[in-house]
Amino acid sequence: MTKHLPALLILLSCGAAMADGGLYKWVDDAGKVHYSDAPPLQHQKQGVAELNRQGVVRKQAESEQARQQREASEAVRKQEQQRQLDSARYDKSLLESYRNVDELRQDREKQLGILQASLDAQYSRMKTLNLQLRDMLKEQTVNQQQHRPVPAGLQHNIQVIQQEQKGLGTLIATKQAEYNSVRQKMQEDIARYQQISRGKQ
Repeated sequence: MTKHLPALLILLSCGAAMADGGLYKWVDDAGKVHYSDAPPLQHQKQGVAELNRQGVVRKQAESEQARQQREASEAVRKQEQQRQLDSARYDKSLLESYRNVDELRQDREKQLGILQASLDAQYSRMKTLNLQLRDMLKEQTVNQQQHRPVPAGLQHNIQVIQQEQKGLGTLIATKQAEYNSVRQKMQEDIARYQQISRGKQ
C-alpha cells in the first residue's frame, strides 16, 4: 500500500486542481507526460493542453509549427473577409454616387482632363527649358571655340535650367503615372458599375 502512495497523491492533487478550475497537460522533450494546475513556466515545443474539471480536453496541445500555420491561415481568412467587406462598401459607394454609367464616365473623364491639362503645362515648360538650354549651350560652345572664358552667369544659368529639367522630369513621370492609374481605375469602375447594375435589375 505504501509504495502506491506517491501515485495516489498525484491523482488526488490532479483531482483537486480539476475541481478548482482546470488542469494542464504537456509532454516534455524527453517524452514524459506532465499534469499540473498551472501551465509550465518554460515553452513546450509540443504545446500545452487544457483539461476541464471532468478531465476532458477543452484545448488541444499545439506545437509551434501548428500555431504558426493556424495563425497564418487565420490572417489569410481575415484579409479575405476585409477584402470582401471593402469591395461591398465600394460597390455601394459607386451605386450611391452615380445614377448611371454615363455619369460615372463623365466624372472620371473630367478628372482625366484636369490631369492632362497639368501634364500639358509641364510638357510646355519642359519644351521652353530645352530651347533655352540649347541656346545657352550654343553660346557656351562659341566662347570655347574662340578661346574666350565662359561667363559665370551663363554657366550658372545652364546649371539652374538643367536642375529644373531634372525636377520637372520627375514630376512629369509622377503625373503621367497618376493619369494612367486614374484611366485604368475608370475602366475598372465602369465595368464594375455595369456588372452590379445588372445584378440590381
